[in-house]
Amino acid sequence: MRYRVGPGSVLSVKARSKLHDTTTVWDAITGTVEADPATIETTGAKVALAVDMTRFDAGDFLKNRKLRKDFDLEAHPEARFELTGLDGVVRTGAELTATARGILRWRGREVPLTIKGSGVLDATHLDVTASFELDIRQLGMSAPRFLMFKMEDEVTVDVVVKGAPA
Repeated sequence: MRYRVGPGSVLSVKARSKLHDTTTVWDAITGTVEADPATIETTGAKVALAVDMTRFDAGDFLKNRKLRKDFDLEAHPEARFELTGLDGVVRTGAELTATARGILRWRGREVPLTIKGSGVLDATHLDVTASFELDIRQLGMSAPRFLMFKMEDEVTVDVVVKGAPA
């Protein structure tokens, strides 16, 4: 079954500092998921996602401007994720948990990811949440400073992927 990823899908990145955390949200996620809800434990899934990195909100105009400039988002407008495998799929009815393995492609780099997630996959919809830690130095970046706050290079990424049959 093929699902088209769309509205309601978000990518949230939490950057930490000793004094103040910043959460940035991207809401322009598109792509496809191919999976058979009845056999996902054995047949796995194909996932291809794209994030428009120029459409985000860090909470205020100054943070948005700083991130756009520091991460050169106009020159690197799209990040892609491709699933390479699913491990430990446990299903209870339409609900499932699993560990996904995949590749993040952005800024001319490829970063392998291991992502723990859970959600619902059935004949009517896809609704998955997942989380992972990412060291942005793997993408050739370093954490920005916001005024006197130096952010850490490791961020927590939370993803919500929602879709409907295509």
